[in-house]
Amino acid sequence: MKVRKLILPFMIICLFIFALTKSANADAATWHTGTPKVIRGNWYYNGSGEQKAFITYTKTLSSGELFKQSDNNLGYYKLPGYGLKHIKYKALRHHIYLITGIQYSPKGASVQFDGQRLSYKVKAPNKKNLYFYKGFRHYTRKPNFKIVKQNQQATSNQ
Repeated sequence: MKVRKLILPFMIICLFIFALTKSANADAATWHTGTPKVIRGNWYYNGSGEQKAFITYTKTLSSGELFKQSDNNLGYYKLPGYGLKHIKYKALRHHIYLITGIQYSPKGASVQFDGQRLSYKVKAPNKKNLYFYKGFRHYTRKPNFKIVKQNQQATSNQ
């Protein structure tokens, strides 16, 4: 009889603990609309030579592309970007996010998977570094190269 009296409170405590842990884990696995605040803004890949890229995150869009060196070698200019719209994200672990959205391309261009859902993982350990799991991996907030507004043609003195 004493054992039966002890089992019921023990089971109630176990169910209570189980319910608490389930609700805490459910919040981490939910999808959130938009992008994580820590990754919003401009990010630059400072590769060597022509291997320079950017990605920009707003609350609802991402846009990225390579830089192209200007004709007079004064710096690099952005090519029209492509990216994701209707973005959602899920926190996988501390500072690691799964981002998903519908791929779009700039006017007059088309990417292979235009209009299809694309997902990828990023790691944002702090506000200054962003790591992708594929492609150009390490992005920072500041470029180590000069950015010009558009392709500046070399002028000749005639």
